[in-house]
Parts: sequence; C-alpha cells; structure tokens
Amino acid sequence: MAKRNFIITVVLMLLIVASTSFAADRYQWRLVDTKDGCQIYTSVVNGRDYVAAKATCVIPARIEVIGVVIRDIANYPEWMEDCKDTKILKTVDDENDVFIFWIRQHVTLLTDRDMVIKSRVKMNLEKGQDLIYGDLTNEMSYDAGKGYVRMPSFNSLFTLDWIDRENTRVTYMIDPDLGKGVPSSIANSVIKKTPYKSLKKMMKMVKMSKYIESARTSKYNKLVEDAMKAGFVKP
Repeated sequence: MAKRNFIITVVLMLLIVASTSFAADRYQWRLVDTKDGCQIYTSVVNGRDYVAAKATCVIPARIEVIGVVIRDIANYPEWMEDCKDTKILKTVDDENDVFIFWIRQHVTLLTDRDMVIKSRVKMNLEKGQDLIYGDLTNEMSYDAGKGYVRMPSFNSLFTLDWIDRENTRVTYMIDPDLGKGVPSSIANSVIKKTPYKSLKKMMKMVKMSKYIESARTSKYNKLVEDAMKAGFVKP
C-alpha cells in the first residue's frame, strides 16, 4: 500500500509539473500600454481568435486586504469589469478558498456571456506570493434561465506579490473564449482593457473599512504575520 501511494504521489507531482510548464509556455506576453503606473500586456493564444490579457499594478494595500476582496465573490460586480452578476454554487473547501461559482459577463450590444468557475489558491510564503486561480469547470451545471451564451473556456489568475507591509504588486490575467457571435476585433479590444480596469476599481475597494477590518482578523493576516516572523518577508 505504501509503495502504491508513493507511485500515485510521484505521478501527481509529474502532472503538476507538466501542467505548470504548459501554462508557462502558453503565452508570449507583449507590453502594449502603460497607464497610471500599471503595465498592460496581451498575448496571442494558439487556436483562438481571442487574445489573453493581463495588467500589473502596485496597489497601496496590505496583501491580506486584497485577499479578502478577492474572496468576496458576491461583490465582484462592484469592481470586476463588465461583471454583472455572481452566485456561489458550492463551497468545496472553505479553509483553502476552493469555491464553484457562476458569473455573468456583460457584452455591449450583444448577448451576455456566463460561465461556471472553480477557484483554487496556491501560496508560497517563502517568496511572499499568493496565486488565486479561477478556471471554467464542468463539475457543476447551472442554468440562469436568461438565454446567456455559455463561454467555451475561461482561465484567470491573480498574482499577489509582497512589496512591503502596505503595498502589494497585483497582476490580473484573463484568457477568455467568448464563443460565437462576438467579432474578434471588438472582443480583443475589450479583453485588453479588462484586467487594467478591474485593478483600478479594486484600488477603491481595498480602501473600504469593511475589508480592512475583516482582513485584520482573517486567516490571511495570520499567514502574513507568520511569514514575517519567519523572516520570509520584510515589513
């Protein structure tokens, strides 16, 4: 049994390495704009007309405050660009922030898109980094009953990098396939701007007292304090 478990563990580790390598090779990021100190990038995606996009901004907020904002899925429409509605469908693992949720994305003059997303988190305290993934999943089905177009695929990633106790470098990446009916030229123009606009609105959210107060007693705060005590990150 021990040998069998060891073999399974090795296989899983190889799969993780392979998938990570694939993800790293998937994009060829190109800097296309700089606004308000934020960098905006796009990348072609093989086999698709739609581009992927990401933006990197330094947000003057503690990393745990940003974590609390991202965890608050119900309020994504307050800051996530063109997000009009969300609904948590299942809490898979509350402690490790694994949720399955539905999201509606507005498309101007056309039919809105929707998708079912599964979140997962990967923390590296020694590097002062937090990765929050949101990927389309088929684990659960959900029909909003409104005639939305279900997106064929969607991947997203928030990368939170520690700068100091009061500042965090945040990169938000999206790789969406909006499906049929949206001209690629229009879609790509929207996709390019979405991460930047979302991060700019996130900067307002992190100033709200409800998130600051919630972060102080959150598990994220304890993780940060432990990382500081261990000398992994500097105040």
